[in-house]
Amino acid sequence: MRGNVYSMIMSFLLAGSLCACSHSAAVTANGSAQVFNQSVTPVTYQLANNYFIKNNVTGLVPRHIRSSAEFTRYFGMAATMGKNGKPTPIDFAVQDVIVYDAGIVQKQLEITPLTLNHAQDKLILDVSIHSGARQSYQMHPFILLIVPKNLPDKVEFKLKQP
Repeated sequence: MRGNVYSMIMSFLLAGSLCACSHSAAVTANGSAQVFNQSVTPVTYQLANNYFIKNNVTGLVPRHIRSSAEFTRYFGMAATMGKNGKPTPIDFAVQDVIVYDAGIVQKQLEITPLTLNHAQDKLILDVSIHSGARQSYQMHPFILLIVPKNLPDKVEFKLKQP
């Protein structure tokens, strides 16, 4: 994590010296093309655990969910045994949920959020996806990020596959 921060700072310094005051694109440490003068702010988030996408959901889940009623249309709670078996609590009075939905697949997928940034009128989520072996059954992999309220509705995904 610390290395990513240092790399990002060095990338911005390098981009600034190469681009001067132009509006050309500079590549940041996380690989996303950003407009040089565009304000990018990191967004804090918490990964939500022990939820599942309901079987009656067709298509992809919305990227930004702002209410409990909308959330329960798509997700159910999946409590398990053990210390961390309860679903992560979400308070929709002060929090929203950002969803990356990979759709229905027949292979193992490991989805890892890398960074979430607020850039002007949108959120940009960098996600690492590691694809595994083909399976004999279908699954619906996704990640849920709990974020503060009052963020833009538009969410853009930047996918990275090793």
